[in-house]
Amino acid sequence: AVVSTQSTGDAPARGRGARDHYSRIMSETPEHAYKLASLLFFEKELYSDEIMRPKQLHLPPPRTHVNSIISKEGRHHLSDLPDRLVYQSEGILKSMLAPPRLLASVLVTSQVNHFGKILKRLEQEEFTVVGVHLTRDTDSIAFCVQAENCIYKLLQLVGPSDLKEAKSSHQFSLRASFASQSDSFYASPTYNDSVTDVKRYFPDGLCCPNTLDMQAEGIPHSYIDELVTTASSRSYISRSYPLKPLLQTVCVVFPPDLLRPAKHMRLSPASQLVTMIQSCQFEIVNVRLLTIPTVHIQPFRTLFKVHYELSQTFVNRPCLVLVLQRENAASCFSQILQGYSNSNNRKLLDSYDHMMLTSTNKKTCENQIKFFFDFLPDRCKDEIQTQ
Repeated sequence: AVVSTQSTGDAPARGRGARDHYSRIMSETPEHAYKLASLLFFEKELYSDEIMRPKQLHLPPPRTHVNSIISKEGRHHLSDLPDRLVYQSEGILKSMLAPPRLLASVLVTSQVNHFGKILKRLEQEEFTVVGVHLTRDTDSIAFCVQAENCIYKLLQLVGPSDLKEAKSSHQFSLRASFASQSDSFYASPTYNDSVTDVKRYFPDGLCCPNTLDMQAEGIPHSYIDELVTTASSRSYISRSYPLKPLLQTVCVVFPPDLLRPAKHMRLSPASQLVTMIQSCQFEIVNVRLLTIPTVHIQPFRTLFKVHYELSQTFVNRPCLVLVLQRENAASCFSQILQGYSNSNNRKLLDSYDHMMLTSTNKKTCENQIKFFFDFLPDRCKDEIQTQ
């Protein structure tokens, strides 16, 4: 709010119809604040006070594209110089007119067995998941989510770092609901940390359109996934467990249309299906959110026996891929889901079961897994070796 101090002059008159004299004018709305500020001050007279903005650590600096830059060769438009983009800080008045900006932040959790429920909570809080994968070194799941005021909102959703405090005062936070230890969840604490975390956990880019802040920070928006391959450099080694001779792995693909909420729904079909799958005692051993390169759409069609119309929905759009492990996971996948389902889950399966892409053939499942993944964690019975 803008506060303007003025001289009171003479004492205010009393009685009906007397003219009021104000010693202070304070804006009641953001629109009124902008109008007063633009009337009373020039842009160069306004300076931000970081002490009065405690949430500034969670926000990027106001910035905009410079329409053109001056070089030794003369003036060039930015469209002619894609590798020499320049960004300029905006003034306070211009930043007051700027629309909300989509920011990205990183969430890392070791609670793989609650993956579906965490995904549902993120969607309920109106986050858009733009990156997911299993970390090779810690066997944790890394999410990259996008929303307005994303860094602060995600910290509030995760809850306090102290587990006892989270359970006592933030019962609905992720840490209170699912954590077994205080370090079971990590969220980027500041905007600068979020940029570092995104580049660390998602160096190849995010599955979302480009934004001004992503471009300024050098974060690519990935439409090409280099990990997807049909090359013979990967070999799949299947092992058997004597104590569980029927243990199998299966690859399940959720098409792009399942990753967005249906009309008049808050949750996507994919998050509900993943939660139901985990309730059927399936173990998630690997997961990725990815965009299949156009050159690999045809091999993907052949491998999953997808008709042409459905395969076109994967072009330049992300899909969710899971590797699951359970007894008879491949041979009886649909039957297991039907057997464990209640009435609500059966309605969900009736609507979307045919859209989940998988196979009942053991060899085909192995080829599907190594098509998308270059490793499997130690808790998986199988192994992928890269030459």
